[in-house]
Amino acid sequence: MTVEPVSEDDAVNHLASYTTNDPGHTPWLPGYPDLEMDKVELLSAFLADDLECKELDQMSDCLWLLSTQSSENISQLHRQRVKGREIILTEEPKLHLIWFYDKIHIKPMPRYLLSRSFWQQLLLDPQQPLALRHNIILTSALGFLRSYAHLIRYESDFRIAKDNTLALIPDFVSWEQWRLLRAQVLVVRDEEVSARFRFGEIRLTRLNFYCKFLLFETYYYRTHRQYGDYFASFYPSLLFLFGIISIMLGAMQLAATVEQLDEQWRCLLGLFRMFSVVTMVITFLLLATLLVLFAIKITNEWIFALRCRYSRGPRKSGTRLNP
Repeated sequence: MTVEPVSEDDAVNHLASYTTNDPGHTPWLPGYPDLEMDKVELLSAFLADDLECKELDQMSDCLWLLSTQSSENISQLHRQRVKGREIILTEEPKLHLIWFYDKIHIKPMPRYLLSRSFWQQLLLDPQQPLALRHNIILTSALGFLRSYAHLIRYESDFRIAKDNTLALIPDFVSWEQWRLLRAQVLVVRDEEVSARFRFGEIRLTRLNFYCKFLLFETYYYRTHRQYGDYFASFYPSLLFLFGIISIMLGAMQLAATVEQLDEQWRCLLGLFRMFSVVTMVITFLLLATLLVLFAIKITNEWIFALRCRYSRGPRKSGTRLNP
């Protein structure tokens, strides 16, 4: 497959100056006029920093524990809104398609990924100058571009992406151009993208939990910026636990007190004793039920993950990339 990104000739004329082949002019990276294309070290360092998901690539062998093992596990932009998620713009590639409760992080499409000359001169040219960083930049760029092919499937998704409050893709791209590009990008296979982009959306809470064991880091991305917010996250579970303990202790105290009732209340002794015992039993059953439901949920997630991991059918094959 030959990737044919959107041509600037069909879009905005001033973009052509970024990729001109005029030998008297030093071309720039499209969208970044301060980055000259012939400054290879600076350029490769910038592209790697802008596209590579280093931490997730390191965790890639275990990402099937955290997310459905499918690069198509990405909801379209209109579905993100149906799910009640707020789209948070981020320039950190490691946060692209990472979701947290009612928020999902999405990195805007860089202009250079929609430049034909960028792909031809830097990524698909056999004489490319990026040396050791070429493979990770190429696979990350392909994976990132393919993720957008899943995010923008319908024209409604395209309108959301072009909204001024988000501006996920550049203004010069038309719907027709995007459909043509999308058809080619979807042919890219998992083997041709970086390990992170063989998966789709990933839950941040799971990343923060598992990174302690996989990366030996306290968290993948800090969600609480203040001490108050951090400690407040423990309040619901602690209040629930204290509530259960209080009910149990109250029932036990009632059971011990009824034995000391005056003679005139002896007729109610059996009722009080039964009430206290029933209260303790119900509370214990409630706690046990919640623990069992939690265990069942975790077990089902592991079964689903293992089934996706070891019972997958043959992957869709596509035409290999050729310069």
